[in-house]
Amino acid sequence: MAAPTGMGEKTPGGWPVSGRWSYNSGAPYATWAAVGALLNDDHGAVVDQALVLIPADDLTIEDTWHMAGMKGTAGNTLIARDVFVPEHRALSVPATAEGVHVRSRPEETLYGSTFGPMLLLCLIGPLLGMGRAALDAVLEAAATKPLSFTTHARQADSVGVQTQVAEAAPKLETARLHTCQAVGAVDRAAPVGPLDYAARTPVRAQAGYAAQQVVEAIGILLNTHGSSAFADTHPPQRVRRDADVAARHAGLVPGVGLEAYGKSLLDVDERVSLMV
Repeated sequence: MAAPTGMGEKTPGGWPVSGRWSYNSGAPYATWAAVGALLNDDHGAVVDQALVLIPADDLTIEDTWHMAGMKGTAGNTLIARDVFVPEHRALSVPATAEGVHVRSRPEETLYGSTFGPMLLLCLIGPLLGMGRAALDAVLEAAATKPLSFTTHARQADSVGVQTQVAEAAPKLETARLHTCQAVGAVDRAAPVGPLDYAARTPVRAQAGYAAQQVVEAIGILLNTHGSSAFADTHPPQRVRRDADVAARHAGLVPGVGLEAYGKSLLDVDERVSLMV
């Protein structure tokens, strides 16, 4: 959990860290956790925002993940009380966002990926898969499922159904193309240096835009399939719930991405998020 809801007080060699962090995917299964903290100097002044790496055995798990979707991620709350974090397990978020990496293996190109865009694009992959799963399920069912209260023995024979799946499919392709374009920009920069801020802002905007395209497409597909899509035993309803939750990740909020990109396009020198 990257949000700096923890606090570290400087001591020789590191920081004792305390805090509570919600939305930690895989919390019950992980052996380590990377969580956000504000780091204070010897005088109690905040000097940095960091991701700190803590062994799971040093943390307490509180069962708080009771969500409509993404239930399997078990993103419960982690709690630390004066857990000592040595200096080598603290990563400065502002510095890393600007491409100042602490890398033990410089030859590994992957670790040269620009920090913020790389994290954001990791969020999009599962959403693309969810959208494809919804489309496949609806197309398969349409071949045999009647269209209720009509003369169509198969949904596939209805012009209305044909039009709706043809509307949803390009939205999914749009999401995929925006994602591939953004991934390409990050990958090309990895061997030579991080993307500058102006080049990072469209990636943030594209990530949020792609997520919304997937959500919209899934909504159209469930409308096409009908009410049976919401049966507990039918996969599309789970896909919808998971996508609805995943697309609301803080890193994918479309308004923030569009604001950051718009400011960059208009040469407005104001940064609204470190996650760019």
